[in-house]
Amino acid sequence: MGRTNIAIDDSVADELSQEASRENKTQFALANEALMAVIEVTRGGGDPKQVYPSWKFVSMMKDVGCLVLPEDLVEKLVTRMFGVDKDWLLKVWYDEGSRLGNFLRMSATNPEELGGVIEQFQVLLPAQKIELKRLASSTEEDKSGFGHASFEIRAIGTGNSLEATNCADQFIRGLLSSYSLVVTDSRIARGIIDIKAVSSLEKFSSSV
Repeated sequence: MGRTNIAIDDSVADELSQEASRENKTQFALANEALMAVIEVTRGGGDPKQVYPSWKFVSMMKDVGCLVLPEDLVEKLVTRMFGVDKDWLLKVWYDEGSRLGNFLRMSATNPEELGGVIEQFQVLLPAQKIELKRLASSTEEDKSGFGHASFEIRAIGTGNSLEATNCADQFIRGLLSSYSLVVTDSRIARGIIDIKAVSSLEKFSSSV
């Protein structure tokens, strides 16, 4: 078996040593496994940076009980149920958004961090792309950085019908509510949602 010396940062070496010990493996064995996983990703045209987000995504899918369904099927189900019980359907989507938001708060504790998480796990959300941008903040902020800051959220690709877009709007509202963000304005067009929200310091402080 050949041997090759590879230079790595001291911090990475320390992490490798600790993780190998935790896994009851040699550093050689763990390094081989890690390098092989990265090589397989790059061989398939992927980016090594995709390894962790992909693993995190699969784990999250299991944790939140996600079931992947064809977009056309979801669209048909939503359109049908919208005509049967609109209020119930919108509440279900809101509640699911809130449930996912509470889960995401374990990784992203404030809206700024939420923006990064959304980019990593976009496929969990009912839109092809969601952007969250902080517009302004007051001087009164808690330790989490919330304060009474204003945010703008734009969602694109939220369905081919107004029914699906309305459901996506409620989902996003639910997600934002778990971060104590109160929607002050929402504009909906087929497949596009523009939302403005403001953080509620009192609400967030009481929920922490």
